[in-house]
Amino acid sequence: MTINILSEDLINKIAAGEVVERPASVVKELVENSLDAGATIIEIEIKDSGKGLIRITDNGSGMSKEDAEKSIIRHATSKISNLDDLFAISTLGFRGEALASIAAVSQVSLITKQEETDGIHLTVESGNIINSDITPADTGTTIEIHNLFFNTPARKKFLKTDAVELRHIIDVVTHYSLLHNGVAFKLIHENHTLLSSPSSEDQRNNIASIYGASVAKDLLEVNYEDDKIIINGFISKPYQARNDRNQQVFFVNDRWIKSSDLRNAVYEGFHSMLFVNKHPIFVLSIQLNNKEIDVNVHPQKFEIKIENQREVSDVITKAVKSALEEANLIPVVSIPTSSIPPPQKKQVKYDFDPSSQTQLEVKESPIILTEKKLASVVQEAMADPVVQRLPHLKLFGQIHKTFFVAETEGGVYFIDQHAAHERVVYEKFMKQYMDEEISTQTLLKPELLELTVTEAMFVTENIGLFLKFGFSIIPFGGNSFQLQTVPVIFNRLQPKDMFHQLLSTLSQGGNSVMETKETIITRMACRAAVMAGEELNTGQIQRILSDLEQCEHPFTCPHGRPTMIKTEAHDLEKKFRRC
Repeated sequence: MTINILSEDLINKIAAGEVVERPASVVKELVENSLDAGATIIEIEIKDSGKGLIRITDNGSGMSKEDAEKSIIRHATSKISNLDDLFAISTLGFRGEALASIAAVSQVSLITKQEETDGIHLTVESGNIINSDITPADTGTTIEIHNLFFNTPARKKFLKTDAVELRHIIDVVTHYSLLHNGVAFKLIHENHTLLSSPSSEDQRNNIASIYGASVAKDLLEVNYEDDKIIINGFISKPYQARNDRNQQVFFVNDRWIKSSDLRNAVYEGFHSMLFVNKHPIFVLSIQLNNKEIDVNVHPQKFEIKIENQREVSDVITKAVKSALEEANLIPVVSIPTSSIPPPQKKQVKYDFDPSSQTQLEVKESPIILTEKKLASVVQEAMADPVVQRLPHLKLFGQIHKTFFVAETEGGVYFIDQHAAHERVVYEKFMKQYMDEEISTQTLLKPELLELTVTEAMFVTENIGLFLKFGFSIIPFGGNSFQLQTVPVIFNRLQPKDMFHQLLSTLSQGGNSVMETKETIITRMACRAAVMAGEELNTGQIQRILSDLEQCEHPFTCPHGRPTMIKTEAHDLEKKFRRC
């Protein structure tokens, strides 16, 4: 095996592969440089979803001719000068890789000007300066990236669809505009403005311009400070929780990062206030000592290491919980320890002398059908779809507002009301969907939907798909839409909640059409079915059982849980020692 010394050009392309994954990577690096330069206005213009052109213009401090020429050299940076600086990073960019990596895989035009100096124009291709001259310009920097990956076609072929790449760019601009309310951001694609976030003194107003006024006005403010950490930002109230994590943003020392540890700390602050599978909205900025974090652990700087991770997580949980408590969303009960009586040994009173009586040995196992027997029942019921699917049931009623109890030949059935109704709703809607005959109802007052830029783009591109599920949507200006019809079968749900659940599942992608359809209908059926704890009258119970009788698979819910279990009369007789 021969060891080769790689050429400078190949070295740059390898480095570019780590830093520049997609057009959004370029936007992120250049926006961070603009922020480091003190810009208060940043305009991003893209064409062909960033593959054809990325132009970023800012009003920052600009560069001198000498610095501009150095900026495309690998590991040339104004942010650090020695080893100590590397472990106390206070800027977003610092490694000097961004422009060098971008220039290695694209054609770059750079115009920059400092106050009271001439503007400089550089033309760079494949990492080499091919032209440098003086040009008229405003103070600041404009960088144009043409034909990204033109000389690395292997990288280009791994890009996703234009819509996916565009959404990644929107995410970058959206996230940084959420934090930097003092900076005006504008994102333009093919001469169409996708996002315009004006400079504002109030971060809530900034959030409103991104997530919508209805979301922003109900957010709770988080403010916490001690001698080691400062936390500022906003969290949603529990009822604002969503079906996805798309509106969750962390900044650490003004750097947008992704961290499951910090996210889990927020969830711990909400504790049991969140409904299952619901996710809070939050925009949180955390300030730590720069020496306590390492931002050099990820090529694209999305991940960081925190020296006292557990301590920081505990403080985040405390800050979130305090914000919820101050809003009177969590009851706080204080019990003086002196008022708590000491534990006492429980006294058992017998009506007979246990030492002189023969006692029955009763096993503690619940009276349920074994898995083997249940499987046998299901197989028998599904073996011939022509025969009666459910046995003859003599209904007794409802217990614990959760189960139906019914007598049958040779035993008794316990029926889970939620699982049974969930199966009914699922199969009814699935049939309507497959037959393309979904029964819809027109809302007396259309619901106004305020969406993010990314969500609005997805809805615009898929209005026909939403209609196929029974949701008629029309544009209402900007990122707003009107929801006009919803499926009749899901009338127990709030129209907006139904829509957002559908939007969340459809926009996640990654699954086949069949898997996505199954996921959507299963989730919506679960939400629309009667819940444990709901008191039902005899007529309602009979209707559910009658509908369950018509189902193809009445013995399990769409998630695979049994809808009913049977206890044999013979088993009851054995429990009472009658045989």
